[in-house]
Amino acid sequence: MSDGIIDCCSLLNLYTGWGNLEELRVLPYSWSICESVARESEFTREYGPDGIPIEVALDLRALFDSGLLRVARPENDAEMADYVSFATEIDDGETQALAIAKNRRYALLTDDRKATRIANRPDVGVPTITTATVLREWQERSGARKTDVRKIVERIQELARFIPRRGSPEQAWWVEQLLDHTKTE
Repeated sequence: MSDGIIDCCSLLNLYTGWGNLEELRVLPYSWSICESVARESEFTREYGPDGIPIEVALDLRALFDSGLLRVARPENDAEMADYVSFATEIDDGETQALAIAKNRRYALLTDDRKATRIANRPDVGVPTITTATVLREWQERSGARKTDVRKIVERIQELARFIPRRGSPEQAWWVEQLLDHTKTE
């Protein structure tokens, strides 16, 4: 099992799509979020009784208590130095997650282009995964039906307001999930 650390936007994308994060257990990772992401992740969106999206409180305590997520903090001089260095280029949640990922050899789950670009620099060398990559691997491992995956992708688009960037390999997979597969299932 590998270690992965999730930034705030990816955490909210997946939570919104699935309605929880329990589906992460299907993947071969031990997941962490940094303390700044734990602080930032206060709300998500859900459909209200009338079908209109509303903001709802997000309580991650049950996910920590169940062992699905751990909180990671910068713990040594190298992590703190990278945290300070990356802070000039990206937001706090991505900065802290990237510093921890670099120094602990974790994969970084992010959809942020700047964070990905920094992670891929030779002096940083952090493997990255995206929301779409996680969903695709979850679909393969869980055997989820295409109609279920389509609903998850639709929820992420509408509630989390996320779609993979145009031209990315993930974007092609994403669009494929939105096609009507009911005739082939």
